[in-house]
Amino acid sequence: MEITPRFRFVEGSFDTLTNKMLVIGSDNHGTVELCFKEEDCGWNIPFAEIKLYDSGLYKDFAATYNDAKKLGEEISRRWNECPNKQ
Repeated sequence: MEITPRFRFVEGSFDTLTNKMLVIGSDNHGTVELCFKEEDCGWNIPFAEIKLYDSGLYKDFAATYNDAKKLGEEISRRWNECPNKQ
């Protein structure tokens, strides 16, 4: 499936059937994101954030960081192993 995101200073689209999904966690930025790995340019295109807390506090992010990464890894593993992504 061809997807065209709208990011500042970026043009183009990517194909979800050929690109792999991965999870990127950043303790410094307080985020765990699901991304598509764009093979042609090496970019990671974020499309979803995994957030297992509702307080907005860093201490709650830190307490759920490992579980959020595990969930993201499971989601991306299932996506990448899916034999027919259509």
